[in-house]
Amino acid sequence: MNWKKYELEILNYFTDLYPDTLITFDKKIIGKFSKVERQIDIYLEGQIAGYQIKIAVDCKYFSKNIDVKHVESFCSMVEDIDAHQGVLITKKGFSKAAINRAYYGIQKVELDILNFEEITKYQSLSAFPYVGNMSISIKAPFGWILDIENPVNNFASLFQRGLTLKQAKKRNEWMYVQFWKKENSGFTIDNLIDIQNGYISEGTKAKFEYIIGPKRKDEISTKIRVADVDTYPSLEVTGFMNFERFIFYFVLFTPRELLNKNLRKLQYLLATTIPMEISFNNNQVIQSTLNDLEDIEDLEERAGKYNQIALWYKEMKDVENTFLYYQKALDSFPKHYFTLRMITFECLIHNKIEEAKKYAVITFELEPSNPKVIQELIELYLEVQKPNLLIKLLNSLLNEHKEVEVSGNINYHLGILLKKLDRLKEGTNHLNLAKENFKKVFKGDHIVFANLEKMLKD
Repeated sequence: MNWKKYELEILNYFTDLYPDTLITFDKKIIGKFSKVERQIDIYLEGQIAGYQIKIAVDCKYFSKNIDVKHVESFCSMVEDIDAHQGVLITKKGFSKAAINRAYYGIQKVELDILNFEEITKYQSLSAFPYVGNMSISIKAPFGWILDIENPVNNFASLFQRGLTLKQAKKRNEWMYVQFWKKENSGFTIDNLIDIQNGYISEGTKAKFEYIIGPKRKDEISTKIRVADVDTYPSLEVTGFMNFERFIFYFVLFTPRELLNKNLRKLQYLLATTIPMEISFNNNQVIQSTLNDLEDIEDLEERAGKYNQIALWYKEMKDVENTFLYYQKALDSFPKHYFTLRMITFECLIHNKIEEAKKYAVITFELEPSNPKVIQELIELYLEVQKPNLLIKLLNSLLNEHKEVEVSGNINYHLGILLKKLDRLKEGTNHLNLAKENFKKVFKGDHIVFANLEKMLKD
């Protein structure tokens, strides 16, 4: 490939990416200040992610990093033609000084890398992540790819083309995607943000900023949260989309100096992602798994197979068989942790309240001093918006368990929950009880005390 083909490849890429935008190749504009004709490789006019824009794109087919002089020259040109934004693209990279000049300058200049020759077997420009019957169609933003070889949370990850996920993480510049299933239509993006902010803020100093997401033609609401957390190596920027049956969100990690560039990519994803619903017929794979069960003697392995069958029936919305095979899994191996969590969740969804409590207690009893167990139970109840039932459960567990560390664990999480629900006096009382409990089992420099002091102060 030579520089001419490189520019044409980028032109074609923009044309595919923004089909409703006017794109001109080799545009000529008289400079506002220079009063001479300026040449722009690619010029975009129209709306992108709901914003009216004029973007100048300059393509550099260089074999080495772009230095600060090239960025200086490009910034001046963007200002001279009165563009809203400038995008300087190279196939190699940029020096640190060049990145700083673009970030700290007055002009909105983005630096991007695009190398069409570096795309691997498991990388793609589009993907269809799904969970259960819920799915979405994603198109990678400019300069990035979707990777399914090393997914995060079992879904695709996104990062700069030409890199691996490991390299992108090292640069603190990548994304992952996630679903949150809504158990009722009243659950909103703000409800989910409140839950997430609570977890992010535990034991950290976190600052949150909010940005209105792009307007979509289908009127699906979007929102962007920027989290600046002292213990994180970069900013965490989350873009939320509120669909009928689920909330879908992208989690972006980015250095602050590259925030504007990567925020634009996140806005593009929020504007173009499309929801879908999948219909499953799992009968054949279910029958095959049932046949395999005849040769499996290990009880835990059998439980795992039954649990998988239950999940397949859940995908087909067969409630009766979903419960049947979760129960078969527990009959085979009563302490199968994943099945206990899933059957608790199903009971909550279908308002089998006493059964849900029974399985939640069994789950807790597996490892009562492990804070992760109680955290995951709390998440189940909050996901189906049953905080009052959760408080009753935690109080019941507190009455049953007199071990100091276990009591501290329950008081700690009950206190956090009550404070989130604005029951501040009750929450503070439980946090103080947790503090007294933990003093009897942990040394004074244990991290839990710093977390408690912060929450009590707040």
